[in-house]
Amino acid sequence: MKPSLLEKLKLDLRALRLKDMADILEIALEDAHQEKQGHIEFLDRLVQQQRRAMAERSLDRRVKQAKFPRKMTFEYFDWGFQPGLNVEYVKDLIQLDFVQNRQTVLILGKTGTGKTHIASALGIKACEAGYRVLFFRLQNLLSLLYATLADDTTDEVIAGIARSHLLIIDHVDFIRTKHDYPSLLLDLISVCNQRVAMIFTTKISLEQWGEALGNPSVTHAIVDRILHHAKVVNIRPGGRSYRTEGPHAPKMEETQELKS
Repeated sequence: MKPSLLEKLKLDLRALRLKDMADILEIALEDAHQEKQGHIEFLDRLVQQQRRAMAERSLDRRVKQAKFPRKMTFEYFDWGFQPGLNVEYVKDLIQLDFVQNRQTVLILGKTGTGKTHIASALGIKACEAGYRVLFFRLQNLLSLLYATLADDTTDEVIAGIARSHLLIIDHVDFIRTKHDYPSLLLDLISVCNQRVAMIFTTKISLEQWGEALGNPSVTHAIVDRILHHAKVVNIRPGGRSYRTEGPHAPKMEETQELKS
């Protein structure tokens, strides 16, 4: 049986990868008839539906490619919980000027004070603004770079990372280090510096980074590059643990084993 003109139009729209226009075509036609819409108004509804759907899929794709550990946003962040946090300074970062200007943000604070949440939420905001974002824990990033030494693809992998607009490196801390880790991190940061916006989170002082990474002289060069024109969010000592006391903390029964 030959398809109706309406069915043919829907098939053609899907063939043109305009699935969302095809999905609402019948409803839009009925509404246009009832509301006596003009041709331009009817077409505008179809086009806006397609644009919204494409934007949502594009955002979902960017968030997935970023590889956030969890989707943590500012919508669920308790601004009043952490007295050691300069709220206005962080809210200024949400405007993403630092991404546009390819600057570095360093977030310091003890364990559980919300460093990863802030970094991830800034990353989500960047994704929403159309930026490409990559998220790594430092240990995983260095393991990835170290593996490239075996097949001599280090430069390619670093170049791929440097194509992002924002690179987030979480948990700069005492890690299971290897001899090549500091130089690999320096290579990456040297390529990304002033070319890619970066966020680092750490619970240790910058003076301890050399000990944590295993090469103080190379680490000094890393810190020097990071601090050049860096914006610093310092969650002051005395802050509560956002992880164990915050709005999304596990219930007491779930944390009792930590005390044993």
